Amino acid sequence: MVYKKFYIQILIRIALIFLSSFAFLYMLNSSNMLYLKILLLLITISQIGLLIHYLNKINRKLFLFFESVKTEDYNVKFDTEYNEFKELNLQLDKLSSHFKDVVLKREEKDEYFKAVIDHIAIGILAFDDRGYIRFINDEALRIFDLSRLKNLNSLRYIQHDLEKYLLELKPGRQHLLELRRRNEVLQLAAKVTKYKISEESLTLVSLQNIKPELDLKETETWQKMIRILTHEIMNSVSPITSLAQSLSGIIKKDQLDDKARSKVEKGLSTISNRGSGMMDFVQKYRNLTILPLPHKSSFRILDLLEELKLLFNEEIESMGIDCVINVEDDDYLLEADKEQIEQVMINLIKNAIWAIKDSKEKVISIRCRKDQSDHFMIEIEDSGVGIDPKIADQIFIPFFTTRDEGSGVGLSLARQIMLMHGGSITVASAGDKGSLFTLTFNNN
Repeated sequence: MVYKKFYIQILIRIALIFLSSFAFLYMLNSSNMLYLKILLLLITISQIGLLIHYLNKINRKLFLFFESVKTEDYNVKFDTEYNEFKELNLQLDKLSSHFKDVVLKREEKDEYFKAVIDHIAIGILAFDDRGYIRFINDEALRIFDLSRLKNLNSLRYIQHDLEKYLLELKPGRQHLLELRRRNEVLQLAAKVTKYKISEESLTLVSLQNIKPELDLKETETWQKMIRILTHEIMNSVSPITSLAQSLSGIIKKDQLDDKARSKVEKGLSTISNRGSGMMDFVQKYRNLTILPLPHKSSFRILDLLEELKLLFNEEIESMGIDCVINVEDDDYLLEADKEQIEQVMINLIKNAIWAIKDSKEKVISIRCRKDQSDHFMIEIEDSGVGIDPKIADQIFIPFFTTRDEGSGVGLSLARQIMLMHGGSITVASAGDKGSLFTLTFNNN
């Protein structure tokens, strides 16, 4: 019904062509009326030409519409008032307006997301395999101290290995980069995502300057460290000073009897012992601050865990502890410093044994698996007393301990070793339901 007029026009023109053709063929057998034959032939040809012209007018309108869709130029208007193709023009005009609204909404969304991306304090850039920049926000330009960037090879003038670093980033990992910019040093945390658009591979990189957070965390760590050192030193120095003053008063006497001499000897022995304690404390602190760099090699995780179980076997059996080892794949290979990781595991297993010494159910579970990002995770879980949530964030601080015989060094040392391996150590505890320590190796 919409194109009724169009159908009628086509039928009329075909009928006229048929009639004029029939008349021409009928007159063709006649020996006279030559002019009439020529006239009918011309009329037939004219009707065919008019029909083609009529159809081409529709083709031109459709071509104009499709071209506007192709170029996204929807300012083209079709006459919907006085035209033989009024219905067609009306539908094309509606479609054109609809596509125009879709494009406008898409552009509004693009502008909105661009404003959001430019607003956040994280640098974002996307580039192809050849290093050509497809998108970069204002924060990324500010990080590189540039007004514009067309290709990653321009970054070599900022830092010689920067282009190579960005091209070799791997998805699923967090990377750290030290960027020297004029007289300023930036500590950048980089994350990368790979995706495809129209069969073209693109890399999306986010860069965040974490130096202010690192500086704040470092300051907080030093403040905690100074408080601990001050506390430990004052606890040792105060009684030594008091005892030294007391001994000084005894020695000033002209003669020392056996009782006074005994007091002096005991006092000097106490000072010596307390001095040795301070020396031991300083040595532990020194060991904590000069940890050697890891010498990585490849080894089977299952072998390491079985060696550790054998190491603690006598203590485990004497305490009636059920130690369970579960490795997702026996052939898992870890690239790390075996001695350092072994030291971390020893500290964690010792803590687990201490935590379950008074528990009815004594179970230590050691598991190894891979997470969704294909990173190795070693978990040490115990059925012991758990960790008080109030102190859970302090257990990795150097010299912090809740045990009378503890040094407060083990967990801090474990965290340093894991950080040097590009990994992390975390703890989860549900009150008195035991603890779960997790070692995550991000670079494997």
